[in-house]
Amino acid sequence: MADHVINVQWHKAGDFSHEGFERRHTIAFQPDVSIDAGGAGNTFGADPEQMLAAAMASCHMQTFLALAAKKRLTVESYEDSASAELEQREDGKFWVCRLVLTPKAVFSGAKIPDEEAIRAMHDKAHQHCFIANSVTSDVVVNPRF
Repeated sequence: MADHVINVQWHKAGDFSHEGFERRHTIAFQPDVSIDAGGAGNTFGADPEQMLAAAMASCHMQTFLALAAKKRLTVESYEDSASAELEQREDGKFWVCRLVLTPKAVFSGAKIPDEEAIRAMHDKAHQHCFIANSVTSDVVVNPRF
């Protein structure tokens, strides 16, 4: 199996205490590909919950596009607005209870699938998405047409 490695870098800036600390950090995916990140609700980069939603949406999209290609369909564009919903469990800990995807694929060519076929492709994409198969959160896929 393949390893998918990232590098997280953080450095102290200002005070570091139980009352607070700098949350800004960088996540490097490849030598020349990195993003700014931080804690939830920041205004300077992605937070972990957003990155989980992004990982789910990206994996679902890649799987959906692979299925479309195998069916010899032409996808012109694909977009998704995904969200990660937090909830407090009975034990007091917070978790991402639900990930919601709202994908929209635009097709062209001689073979344009109908809504039923697109829904079936999204269902199959969800079943085969590596990230979806790796989480215990509910994943809701609401295709847009």
